[in-house]
Amino acid sequence: MKIAFVISTLGFGGAERVLSIVANRLSCEHSVSIIKFDNQEPFYKINDSVKIINLTTSNGGFLNLKKRFSKIFALRDIFKSGQYDVVISFMDSTNLLCLIANLTLKQKLIISEHSDHSFLPLKWQMAKRVLYPFCDALSVLSKSDYQYYSYVKNRSIIYNPFFGDDENIEYQKENLILFVGRLEKVKGCDIFLNSLKECDLGDYSVEICGNGSEFNTLKNEFKSKKIKFLGTVNDIKNHYKRAKIIVSSSRNEGLGNALIEACFYNIARVATPTIGACELIDDNKNGLISDDFTPQSLAKKLNLAIKDEALRAKLAKNAFDSRGKFELENIYQEWLKLINKALK
Repeated sequence: MKIAFVISTLGFGGAERVLSIVANRLSCEHSVSIIKFDNQEPFYKINDSVKIINLTTSNGGFLNLKKRFSKIFALRDIFKSGQYDVVISFMDSTNLLCLIANLTLKQKLIISEHSDHSFLPLKWQMAKRVLYPFCDALSVLSKSDYQYYSYVKNRSIIYNPFFGDDENIEYQKENLILFVGRLEKVKGCDIFLNSLKECDLGDYSVEICGNGSEFNTLKNEFKSKKIKFLGTVNDIKNHYKRAKIIVSSSRNEGLGNALIEACFYNIARVATPTIGACELIDDNKNGLISDDFTPQSLAKKLNLAIKDEALRAKLAKNAFDSRGKFELENIYQEWLKLINKALK
Protein backbone atom coordinates (compact mmCIF):
# COMPACT_ATOMS: atom_id res chain seq x y z
CA MET A 1 0.00 0.00 0.00
CA LYS A 2 1.25 3.50 -0.86
CA ILE A 3 0.60 6.04 1.90
CA ALA A 4 1.38 9.77 2.06
CA PHE A 5 1.27 11.93 5.18
CA VAL A 6 0.81 15.69 4.86
CA ILE A 7 1.90 18.14 7.59
CA SER A 8 3.06 21.73 7.65
CA THR A 9 6.45 21.05 9.24
CA LEU A 10 8.28 18.27 11.10
CA GLY A 11 9.68 20.38 13.89
CA PHE A 12 9.48 19.89 17.66
CA GLY A 13 5.87 19.20 18.64
CA GLY A 14 3.48 16.52 19.80
CA ALA A 15 1.62 15.98 16.52
CA GLU A 16 4.91 15.97 14.61
CA ARG A 17 6.27 13.31 16.92
CA VAL A 18 3.15 11.16 16.53
CA LEU A 19 3.31 11.41 12.73
CA SER A 20 6.99 10.43 12.76
CA ILE A 21 6.33 7.36 14.93
CA VAL A 22 3.31 6.19 12.93
CA ALA A 23 4.98 6.82 9.56
CA ASN A 24 8.07 4.88 10.64
CA ARG A 25 5.98 1.92 11.75
CA LEU A 26 3.88 1.89 8.57
CA SER A 27 7.05 2.05 6.47
CA CYS A 28 8.08 -1.38 7.76
CA GLU A 29 5.33 -2.94 5.64
CA HIS A 30 4.17 -0.22 3.23
CA SER A 31 5.53 2.52 0.97
CA VAL A 32 5.37 5.77 2.95
CA SER A 33 6.01 9.41 2.00
CA ILE A 34 5.78 12.58 4.09
CA ILE A 35 4.78 15.80 2.34
CA LYS A 36 5.59 19.03 4.18
CA PHE A 37 5.79 22.75 3.44
CA ASP A 38 9.37 23.64 4.35
CA ASN A 39 12.98 22.60 3.76
CA GLN A 40 13.94 22.03 7.40
CA GLU A 41 15.35 18.73 8.58
CA PRO A 42 12.90 16.70 10.67
CA PHE A 43 13.38 17.11 14.42
CA TYR A 44 12.49 13.47 15.07
CA LYS A 45 14.19 10.50 13.45
CA ILE A 46 12.58 9.33 10.21
CA ASN A 47 13.38 5.92 8.72
CA ASP A 48 15.50 5.97 5.58
CA SER A 49 12.75 4.09 3.76
CA VAL A 50 10.36 7.04 4.22
CA LYS A 51 10.43 9.53 1.35
CA ILE A 52 10.27 13.19 2.41
CA ILE A 53 8.80 15.66 -0.10
CA ASN A 54 9.31 19.38 0.60
CA LEU A 55 6.74 21.68 -1.02
CA THR A 56 8.31 25.10 -0.63
CA THR A 57 5.39 27.48 -1.01
CA SER A 58 4.31 30.79 0.51
CA ASN A 59 3.14 31.02 4.10
CA GLY A 60 -0.01 32.58 5.55
CA GLY A 61 -3.13 31.93 7.59
CA PHE A 62 -5.76 29.59 6.22
CA LEU A 63 -8.39 32.25 5.62
CA ASN A 64 -5.90 34.31 3.60
CA LEU A 65 -6.41 32.13 0.53
CA LYS A 66 -4.21 34.25 -1.72
CA LYS A 67 -1.22 33.01 0.28
CA ARG A 68 -2.53 29.45 0.36
CA PHE A 69 -3.37 28.92 -3.29
CA SER A 70 0.13 27.70 -4.13
CA LYS A 71 -0.11 25.01 -1.46
CA ILE A 72 -3.57 23.97 -2.60
CA PHE A 73 -2.49 23.71 -6.24
CA ALA A 74 0.68 21.79 -5.32
CA LEU A 75 -1.34 19.32 -3.26
CA ARG A 76 -3.96 19.05 -5.99
CA ASP A 77 -1.31 18.08 -8.54
CA ILE A 78 -0.11 15.33 -6.19
CA PHE A 79 -3.64 14.07 -5.57
CA LYS A 80 -4.41 14.08 -9.31
CA SER A 81 -1.41 11.86 -10.01
CA GLY A 82 -3.10 8.96 -8.23
CA GLN A 83 0.22 7.70 -6.92
CA TYR A 84 -1.05 7.11 -3.38
CA ASP A 85 -3.69 4.68 -2.15
CA VAL A 86 -4.44 6.97 0.79
CA VAL A 87 -3.33 10.38 2.05
CA ILE A 88 -3.32 11.15 5.79
CA SER A 89 -3.35 14.83 6.79
CA PHE A 90 -2.18 15.96 10.24
CA MET A 91 -3.52 19.05 12.10
CA ASP A 92 -6.48 21.24 11.32
CA SER A 93 -5.01 23.89 9.01
CA THR A 94 -3.41 21.22 6.84
CA ASN A 95 -6.63 19.19 6.96
CA LEU A 96 -8.56 22.10 5.47
CA LEU A 97 -5.97 22.67 2.74
CA CYS A 98 -6.03 19.00 1.75
CA LEU A 99 -9.82 18.90 1.69
CA ILE A 100 -9.98 21.95 -0.60
CA ALA A 101 -7.25 20.50 -2.84
CA ASN A 102 -9.15 17.21 -3.09
CA LEU A 103 -12.54 18.68 -4.06
CA THR A 104 -13.91 16.90 -7.20
CA LEU A 105 -10.98 14.44 -7.05
CA LYS A 106 -11.06 10.81 -5.96
CA GLN A 107 -8.00 10.69 -3.71
CA LYS A 108 -8.80 8.76 -0.52
CA LEU A 109 -8.16 11.25 2.28
CA ILE A 110 -7.96 10.73 6.05
CA ILE A 111 -7.71 13.78 8.32
CA SER A 112 -6.29 13.68 11.83
CA GLU A 113 -7.19 16.04 14.68
CA HIS A 114 -4.61 16.84 17.36
CA SER A 115 -6.26 19.67 19.29
CA ASP A 116 -9.36 20.06 21.40
CA HIS A 117 -12.26 21.35 19.27
CA SER A 118 -13.31 23.91 21.89
CA PHE A 119 -9.98 25.70 21.53
CA LEU A 120 -10.73 26.89 17.98
CA PRO A 121 -12.34 30.26 17.13
CA LEU A 122 -15.75 30.32 15.48
CA LYS A 123 -14.45 30.89 11.93
CA TRP A 124 -12.36 27.71 12.14
CA GLN A 125 -15.28 25.73 13.52
CA MET A 126 -17.44 26.92 10.62
CA ALA A 127 -14.75 26.03 8.06
CA LYS A 128 -14.50 22.54 9.51
CA ARG A 129 -18.26 22.09 9.56
CA VAL A 130 -18.36 22.81 5.82
CA LEU A 131 -15.27 20.86 4.71
CA TYR A 132 -14.71 17.96 7.14
CA PRO A 133 -17.65 15.88 5.82
CA PHE A 134 -15.71 15.54 2.53
CA CYS A 135 -12.99 13.40 4.12
CA ASP A 136 -13.03 9.60 3.92
CA ALA A 137 -12.16 9.15 7.60
CA LEU A 138 -11.24 11.18 10.68
CA SER A 139 -9.06 10.32 13.67
CA VAL A 140 -9.57 12.15 16.97
CA LEU A 141 -7.94 11.92 20.39
CA SER A 142 -10.85 11.89 22.82
CA LYS A 143 -14.47 10.88 23.37
CA SER A 144 -15.35 14.57 23.55
CA ASP A 145 -13.99 15.22 20.06
CA TYR A 146 -15.56 12.02 18.74
CA GLN A 147 -18.98 13.28 19.82
CA TYR A 148 -18.36 16.80 18.54
CA TYR A 149 -17.48 15.60 15.00
CA SER A 150 -20.66 13.55 14.68
CA TYR A 151 -21.17 15.10 11.24
CA VAL A 152 -18.10 13.21 9.91
CA LYS A 153 -18.31 9.59 8.77
CA ASN A 154 -15.77 6.90 9.65
CA ARG A 155 -14.30 8.60 12.68
CA SER A 156 -12.21 6.78 15.27
CA ILE A 157 -10.51 7.58 18.55
CA ILE A 158 -6.81 6.80 18.13
CA TYR A 159 -4.52 7.69 21.01
CA ASN A 160 -1.00 8.96 20.57
CA PRO A 161 1.50 6.07 20.73
CA PHE A 162 4.32 5.68 23.19
CA PHE A 163 7.69 5.03 21.62
CA GLY A 164 10.51 4.38 24.01
CA ASP A 165 11.91 1.89 26.47
CA ASP A 166 9.11 -0.17 28.02
CA GLU A 167 11.62 -1.88 30.29
CA ASN A 168 9.18 -2.68 33.12
CA ILE A 169 11.84 -2.18 35.78
CA GLU A 170 12.19 -0.28 39.03
CA TYR A 171 13.78 3.08 38.40
CA GLN A 172 16.03 4.96 40.81
CA LYS A 173 13.60 7.71 41.68
CA GLU A 174 14.46 11.13 43.08
CA ASN A 175 12.31 13.74 44.75
CA LEU A 176 11.76 15.40 41.41
CA ILE A 177 8.73 17.07 39.81
CA LEU A 178 8.72 17.39 36.02
CA PHE A 179 7.02 19.75 33.60
CA VAL A 180 7.41 18.67 29.97
CA GLY A 181 6.05 20.82 27.15
CA ARG A 182 6.35 23.90 25.01
CA LEU A 183 6.66 27.11 27.00
CA GLU A 184 3.68 28.81 25.37
CA LYS A 185 0.64 30.30 27.07
CA VAL A 186 -1.64 27.40 26.10
CA LYS A 187 0.62 24.95 27.97
CA GLY A 188 0.15 26.87 31.22
CA CYS A 189 3.62 26.50 32.71
CA ASP A 190 2.92 29.75 34.55
CA ILE A 191 -0.04 28.07 36.28
CA PHE A 192 2.26 25.31 37.50
CA LEU A 193 5.01 27.67 38.62
CA ASN A 194 2.55 29.89 40.49
CA SER A 195 1.07 26.80 42.15
CA LEU A 196 4.48 26.05 43.65
CA LYS A 197 4.09 29.15 45.81
CA GLU A 198 1.23 27.31 47.55
CA CYS A 199 3.14 24.02 47.88
CA ASP A 200 5.37 22.62 50.60
CA LEU A 201 8.11 21.23 48.36
CA GLY A 202 10.35 20.04 51.16
CA ASP A 203 13.38 18.44 49.49
CA TYR A 204 11.69 18.19 46.09
CA SER A 205 13.25 19.91 43.07
CA VAL A 206 11.57 20.95 39.80
CA GLU A 207 12.77 20.57 36.21
CA ILE A 208 11.12 22.43 33.33
CA CYS A 209 11.79 20.56 30.07
CA GLY A 210 10.82 22.58 27.03
CA ASN A 211 11.35 25.79 25.12
CA GLY A 212 9.14 28.47 23.64
CA SER A 213 8.28 32.16 23.52
CA GLU A 214 7.76 32.34 27.32
CA PHE A 215 11.07 30.68 28.25
CA ASN A 216 12.99 33.82 29.24
CA THR A 217 10.00 35.51 30.88
CA LEU A 218 9.27 32.50 33.09
CA LYS A 219 12.91 31.87 33.87
CA ASN A 220 13.37 35.48 35.00
CA GLU A 221 10.14 35.60 37.00
CA PHE A 222 10.50 32.29 38.82
CA LYS A 223 14.08 32.29 40.06
CA SER A 224 14.68 29.59 42.62
CA LYS A 225 17.39 27.09 43.48
CA LYS A 226 14.71 24.41 43.36
CA ILE A 227 13.62 25.18 39.77
CA LYS A 228 15.75 24.39 36.71
CA PHE A 229 14.80 25.54 33.21
CA LEU A 230 16.44 23.01 30.88
CA GLY A 231 15.15 24.16 27.48
CA THR A 232 14.69 21.57 24.73
CA VAL A 233 15.62 18.13 26.03
CA ASN A 234 16.56 15.30 23.66
CA ASP A 235 17.00 12.60 26.31
CA ILE A 236 13.64 13.08 28.03
CA LYS A 237 13.43 9.42 29.11
CA ASN A 238 16.33 9.98 31.52
CA HIS A 239 14.29 12.66 33.26
CA TYR A 240 11.21 10.43 33.36
CA LYS A 241 13.26 7.65 34.97
CA ARG A 242 14.23 9.95 37.84
CA ALA A 243 10.94 11.78 38.43
CA LYS A 244 8.28 10.87 40.99
CA ILE A 245 5.68 13.41 39.83
CA ILE A 246 4.81 15.02 36.50
CA VAL A 247 2.55 18.06 36.14
CA SER A 248 0.53 19.03 33.08
CA SER A 249 -0.96 22.48 33.65
CA SER A 250 -2.27 23.23 30.16
CA ARG A 251 -5.13 25.62 29.55
CA ASN A 252 -6.15 23.42 26.63
CA GLU A 253 -4.88 19.98 25.57
CA GLY A 254 -6.09 17.47 23.00
CA LEU A 255 -4.12 14.57 24.48
CA GLY A 256 -0.85 15.25 26.25
CA ASN A 257 2.06 13.06 25.17
CA ALA A 258 3.84 13.68 28.46
CA LEU A 259 0.91 12.20 30.42
CA ILE A 260 1.03 9.12 28.21
CA GLU A 261 4.80 8.71 28.47
CA ALA A 262 4.65 9.07 32.26
CA CYS A 263 2.60 5.84 32.43
CA PHE A 264 5.64 3.84 31.32
CA TYR A 265 8.01 5.27 33.95
CA ASN A 266 6.02 4.90 37.20
CA ILE A 267 5.33 8.61 37.61
CA ALA A 268 2.36 10.05 39.48
CA ARG A 269 0.44 12.40 37.17
CA VAL A 270 -1.12 15.72 38.26
CA ALA A 271 -3.02 17.81 35.72
CA THR A 272 -5.44 20.64 35.09
CA PRO A 273 -8.90 19.56 33.83
CA THR A 274 -8.34 19.75 30.08
CA ILE A 275 -10.25 17.42 27.76
CA GLY A 276 -7.02 15.55 27.08
CA ALA A 277 -6.17 15.07 30.77
CA CYS A 278 -9.71 13.95 31.59
CA GLU A 279 -9.47 11.41 28.74
CA LEU A 280 -6.31 9.92 30.26
CA ILE A 281 -6.78 10.32 34.01
CA ASP A 282 -9.41 8.94 36.36
CA ASP A 283 -9.06 11.35 39.28
CA ASN A 284 -7.59 9.81 42.42
CA LYS A 285 -7.19 6.44 40.69
CA ASN A 286 -4.39 6.77 38.12
CA GLY A 287 -3.66 10.48 38.56
CA LEU A 288 -4.96 13.69 40.06
CA ILE A 289 -6.96 16.42 38.28
CA SER A 290 -7.45 19.87 39.76
CA ASP A 291 -10.95 21.30 40.16
CA ASP A 292 -10.18 24.25 37.88
CA PHE A 293 -7.29 26.01 36.15
CA THR A 294 -6.16 28.19 39.05
CA PRO A 295 -2.72 27.74 40.65
CA GLN A 296 -4.42 27.33 44.02
CA SER A 297 -6.52 24.39 42.82
CA LEU A 298 -3.53 22.74 41.17
CA ALA A 299 -1.47 23.25 44.33
CA LYS A 300 -4.00 21.29 46.41
CA LYS A 301 -3.57 18.25 44.18
CA LEU A 302 0.18 18.65 43.91
CA ASN A 303 0.53 18.85 47.70
CA LEU A 304 -1.34 15.55 47.98
CA ALA A 305 1.08 13.87 45.58
CA ILE A 306 4.10 15.30 47.40
CA LYS A 307 3.02 14.45 50.95
CA ASP A 308 1.19 11.10 50.53
CA GLU A 309 3.70 8.46 49.46
CA ALA A 310 1.11 5.66 49.41
CA LEU A 311 -1.24 7.68 47.19
CA ARG A 312 1.62 8.60 44.88
CA ALA A 313 2.63 4.94 44.53
CA LYS A 314 -0.97 3.91 43.80
CA LEU A 315 -1.41 6.56 41.12
CA ALA A 316 1.85 5.59 39.41
CA LYS A 317 1.10 1.84 39.53
CA ASN A 318 -2.42 2.19 38.14
CA ALA A 319 -1.14 4.41 35.32
CA PHE A 320 1.59 1.88 34.56
CA ASP A 321 -0.96 -0.94 34.44
CA SER A 322 -2.95 0.97 31.77
CA ARG A 323 0.00 1.52 29.46
CA GLY A 324 -1.00 -1.20 26.97
CA LYS A 325 -3.53 1.04 25.21
CA PHE A 326 -0.67 3.35 24.19
CA GLU A 327 1.79 0.74 22.92
CA LEU A 328 2.87 1.30 19.34
CA GLU A 329 1.66 -2.02 17.95
CA ASN A 330 -1.84 -1.46 19.29
CA ILE A 331 -1.95 2.07 17.87
CA TYR A 332 -0.60 0.77 14.56
CA GLN A 333 -3.48 -1.70 14.31
CA GLU A 334 -5.96 1.10 15.00
CA TRP A 335 -4.48 3.10 12.13
CA LEU A 336 -4.72 0.11 9.80
CA LYS A 337 -8.41 -0.30 10.70
CA LEU A 338 -9.09 3.37 9.92
CA ILE A 339 -7.18 3.18 6.64
CA ASN A 340 -9.22 0.16 5.58
CA LYS A 341 -12.43 2.02 6.46
CA ALA A 342 -11.36 4.90 4.23
CA LEU A 343 -10.42 2.63 1.36
CA LYS A 344 -13.85 0.98 1.43
